[in-house]
Amino acid sequence: MAKSHNQKAKILFLEQMLRGTGEERAVTMQEILTTLMEHGIPAERKSIYDDIEALRAFGMDVRFRRGRPGGYYLWGNTPKAQQVQKEGLPEEGGPEERPEFTRREPKDKEKKMRLLCSKSIEEQVKAYFGSAGKYKEKEPGYFTVTAAFLSDPQFYGWLTAMGTEVHILKPRKLAQSYREYLKTLAREYKQLNG
Repeated sequence: MAKSHNQKAKILFLEQMLRGTGEERAVTMQEILTTLMEHGIPAERKSIYDDIEALRAFGMDVRFRRGRPGGYYLWGNTPKAQQVQKEGLPEEGGPEERPEFTRREPKDKEKKMRLLCSKSIEEQVKAYFGSAGKYKEKEPGYFTVTAAFLSDPQFYGWLTAMGTEVHILKPRKLAQSYREYLKTLAREYKQLNG
């Protein structure tokens, strides 16, 4: 994946990291930079400060704790991984089993979503959805995946990272919701660069 493409997903990776924090667990600036670099996203401290401010403007209550262990955390949040461990549910697997995903219970025909994906990212798509997805070959170079309906920032972050290689076919409401999410992020950045 090209660096410039990954740069667009930086704030979404940051949001995902922060959702794994809480009053009991903070993430340091070095952990943020290291994790981003592992995903091929070089970043400077100043850009992270700007991204944190954008997330605050978007409504996330991100706070900083001094001392050891210090770092950034999401106020009032109990990381979902901790909640799941307490409940005895698995931490790994497809989106159906991953604690970081919040599934909406849609009505009737919306219980599933279908995505059109390029064959060039088949490995990433199958790693993401695992056995929870149903895969079907389409025209040359493409396939579809049908999976449980997801509508949350983590899923949107994954979609953003996939760029134009993945398109939402159904339901239409999911495509509209994703489009609004991207518009909101773009507005936040436009205000920052004003």
